[in-house]
Amino acid sequence: MATLADITEGHSKRISKITQLRDARLQEAAAARDHRLRAVPAAAALYERFDEQVASARSTQLATDAKAETARAATLQETSDARSEALSQAHRARRDADVAAFEQRRIVEEAAEREFILAIGAAAAQPNTAAAQKKRAQKLEQAKKDFDAALAAAQEAFRKARDAAMIAESKGSRDAERAFAAAAKVSESSAKAARAGAEQALAKALAALPPAADALAAWRSATTTIVADYKRAENEEFERFHQEVQTLEG
Repeated sequence: MATLADITEGHSKRISKITQLRDARLQEAAAARDHRLRAVPAAAALYERFDEQVASARSTQLATDAKAETARAATLQETSDARSEALSQAHRARRDADVAAFEQRRIVEEAAEREFILAIGAAAAQPNTAAAQKKRAQKLEQAKKDFDAALAAAQEAFRKARDAAMIAESKGSRDAERAFAAAAKVSESSAKAARAGAEQALAKALAALPPAADALAAWRSATTTIVADYKRAENEEFERFHQEVQTLEG
């Protein structure tokens, strides 16, 4: 048994199909009107002007979109370059910090060894060197701890720098895409407005042209029929939908 979701989905699909059929028929009627009117010498010049206006609007839209695309590509490249440079700097900083940590450990270990040797030499008459050995071991252990801490700090700084670079690139990319989308939207809206204005001007000029009267009348009649068919089909579909829901509810 069909569920409410199934019934709703079927209704939505049928309404969509009815709407698509209406739009297709309206386009066919308009195409037939234009084909007939373009054959009228007096109307041909009007259509030529209309075509020029539409072509100009489309050309402007394409040029605007191309500029927006170029700007987006440039921004994305700059963002990528900035990330690469930031990562390179992070790698260099970590490498320099690691080298400094190794050098500091070497210095401390060598100093501890010298101090131990001096202590042994000074206590040659005393065979017990446990105190000197303990002191050396403590210093070597501390040197190791400091070294490990320095490496960990360098790694953490690198991770933060890397994450910041990736986040900056991601934000830059999003900003570039949003800017492009906004520019494309404005461009499309301008093109649609230009076409709508051209269509209105054409319709007004054709309405004042006696040789175009028969073709326009036939188009209006066809449009009226299409709209009436659409409304009838839509009403029938809604009635079917309501009946199916009532049946489901019992």
